[in-house]
Amino acid sequence: MERAAKVLAFAAALFVVFMMLWTCTSLVLRYGTGFTGENDVGVMVIAFVASFFIALPAVTLRDQHVAVDMMDHVMGPRVRHVLRWVGLVMTIVFLGISFWQALEPALDKIRFNEHAMSIDINKFWFWLPLLIGLALATVASVLVAVLWITHGQQENEPPMGDA
Repeated sequence: MERAAKVLAFAAALFVVFMMLWTCTSLVLRYGTGFTGENDVGVMVIAFVASFFIALPAVTLRDQHVAVDMMDHVMGPRVRHVLRWVGLVMTIVFLGISFWQALEPALDKIRFNEHAMSIDINKFWFWLPLLIGLALATVASVLVAVLWITHGQQENEPPMGDA
């Protein structure tokens, strides 16, 4: 699972690097030659969505979601264990429903041949990174659940307290 997380994190980082290089190139061309790219916004939207949603399964596999642990230090380990399971199950349900709800509008873009105004491609390409990311994050969450069942739940960090 760590290898898959590394590949996904690297892919997300490549999209971020692409966004930086695209922006720099666009600015140099704009101020150096007067050339303005009409497709900049569309390309940046696709790259931004891809960077976020491709990173989501990597974060899930590594159990590195942002967490606010206001109550972890006042609850016992058994309650934390149960709450982590509740959170994981809710994550699987949320990601699965999100994928299912996003699938129909994405397929509508192909069905109705909708094209973006700034960049002449089908709008489905804007939805594709979202669908891939949600699907992979759902699978990653299920894999984490299987890992917890087979090897036990791992504590991320000890709760803050009087250490």
